[in-house]
Amino acid sequence: MSVAAQEVSALKRLIEARALDADPLKGLAQSYFAAIQDFLAAPWAVTESDFIYEKTRGQRPHDFHQRLKSNLALQRIASEDANVHQIMSEVTHLVKRSSALRDPRIVGRVTALMSASD
Repeated sequence: MSVAAQEVSALKRLIEARALDADPLKGLAQSYFAAIQDFLAAPWAVTESDFIYEKTRGQRPHDFHQRLKSNLALQRIASEDANVHQIMSEVTHLVKRSSALRDPRIVGRVTALMSASD
């Protein structure tokens, strides 16, 4: 599902939940923007790798190098573990939220691999 479709689905759920409220639009914007943050994380994370190029404009995240190391470790684990590869693929194709990659078992393996390579 595309990001736009996920956003529309979230907005629909929020509107339906407020349909009987006296003022259904009150606070809708804040709830909506909070609800879509995880949908936006995956596509924006992909663009962060552009900062490896000097001519890329914009502000690098303060932990850019740590993120690169983490992503490299995750890619390595995924190359050896079909389940992790499946989750990465589902996140990349917006089938699952990016929070699926923050599963403690995956994070533990990524952290261990990063520690071993330091």
